[in-house]
Amino acid sequence: MEIAPGIHRIRCTFGDNRVVFVHLLVGDEASMLVDTGCAHNPEQDILPYMRAVGFDPRRLRYLLMSHSDLDHQGGNQPMKQAAPQAILMGHNLDRPWLDSTEALIQGRYAQFEADHGIGYGEEGKAGIRATTLSLPLEMTLEGGEQFRLGPDWYVRLVHTPGHTWGHLAVSDPRSRALIAGEAALWNANLGADWQPALPPTYCYVDTYLATIDRLLTMDIETFAPSHWPVQRGPEVAEFLSESRNYCLHVEQSLLDLAHERPGGFTLREAIGLLGPSLGSWPEAANQDFSYAMLGHLNRLAQRGMLNAGRDANGYTKWSLTP
Repeated sequence: MEIAPGIHRIRCTFGDNRVVFVHLLVGDEASMLVDTGCAHNPEQDILPYMRAVGFDPRRLRYLLMSHSDLDHQGGNQPMKQAAPQAILMGHNLDRPWLDSTEALIQGRYAQFEADHGIGYGEEGKAGIRATTLSLPLEMTLEGGEQFRLGPDWYVRLVHTPGHTWGHLAVSDPRSRALIAGEAALWNANLGADWQPALPPTYCYVDTYLATIDRLLTMDIETFAPSHWPVQRGPEVAEFLSESRNYCLHVEQSLLDLAHERPGGFTLREAIGLLGPSLGSWPEAANQDFSYAMLGHLNRLAQRGMLNAGRDANGYTKWSLTP
């Protein structure tokens, strides 16, 4: 569907009940695709949509990755094959994980194994490899760049870190639309049926909150995120405010847990104790709280509110600072 003049929103499905929306910007002089979904999504969803609206992928000039994640970069190889002339771009801070699926696995998906005993296992990693066909970037960005798509159409990149360090959004001043990716993650990541599929997966709390505060000051009429319905008008501030409030609620819940358990707790224990009360996603998805909760626990430790030590198994354990 076309959500603003020249901006098309393409629904891509993956997994059992997951959805990611990629965005096609069609200009008179240049066109841009924001994200490529998973490995199968170009053939299953993106290219059929382009054919349906009469768009030739050879008109693409830019393939922009909003951030490093399997469902945003996984289709890079097949999409580049369909549009070899397009320049593959992403933020410099996300480049290592965008360039290499193995780096993405080790840096993002396996980051909790050594210190917390939480991971996706070898079978899960094999699934990520099959889903994520990465390619090295051809241009790196910092945020603030402008791209001319037509004589009277420029879009600007906005650096929106929090979910990843190099997350980018695309601002269209002409229509006051923001292609937001996962700059704000509400109180749950939604599935294809618009029901909660997993917890919000922000990682870096200070930058995440700063990003939300920045977006709240922008003049946004149409907010187009990756895993949620399009928000318009007053809905935009409501979505952003709920994202911020939920983040603060998770942090307060962890502080309350620290008061209740003077002996301390591990990340796995925090997820098991708090996950069921913080959302209604499937129980198996509680593990994905690792990203946000670890971000909060590290932040609280840096502020001197929690102490970090080790339990008998060598895993990180947090307790309230006396």
